[in-house]
Amino acid sequence: MRKPALVIMLFLNLGVATAADTASWTKWEGTPGTPTGTFVQNNNTIEVTYTGQFFSIDNDARIFDSVPTSFTGSAVTNTPGNSGSIRMTGGDEEVNNFHFSQAVIDPLIAIWSVGRPSAPVTFNFDSPFTILSQGGGYWGGGSLTQSGNSLTGLEGNGLLQLKGTYTDISFTTPDYEYYYGITVGGLISAVPEPQTYAMFLSGLGFMCYMARRRKY
Repeated sequence: MRKPALVIMLFLNLGVATAADTASWTKWEGTPGTPTGTFVQNNNTIEVTYTGQFFSIDNDARIFDSVPTSFTGSAVTNTPGNSGSIRMTGGDEEVNNFHFSQAVIDPLIAIWSVGRPSAPVTFNFDSPFTILSQGGGYWGGGSLTQSGNSLTGLEGNGLLQLKGTYTDISFTTPDYEYYYGITVGGLISAVPEPQTYAMFLSGLGFMCYMARRRKY
């Protein structure tokens, strides 16, 4: 392969490179009823405030680390571990909300023990999401199914991602269960989509420039 072509391909690969796959998960603290926490993205400390239906903060790392493949995948390599999560019981139409002190790019959500094998539990989110991974958990196997912006678990555990930038994530949990959990975070290094496209177009322009030079 000629060197100019190699340089062009490397430049284009940089233009469409994906973000780092290490996640920063919210480290939860605070008194009952007013949980707060922080995580880091692009060298910025994001303050997180949760309001809504609340049972307690759960810091048991076994919830996530006993079955790490349910909470990791090609996009994320680390579970929330002992950073904690919001433990809730659901069973009403109260709107629950995560508020970020500044916009978060492509936020991540980890959920655990959602529903029982014979009693489904549903999360109704206000925004579209993608299931990145799912599987069994500390209390056994389970499943997650998605319908639009709703997620239903039968002892479900998994990792979700919202695409875009968000300062708030809201959802309802109309189904009661003794408890289940949720937490949020983001990729430590994340690039918003418009910037990614701009980098790609810059690479394409460079390729055209090099191709034109070879003609003369």
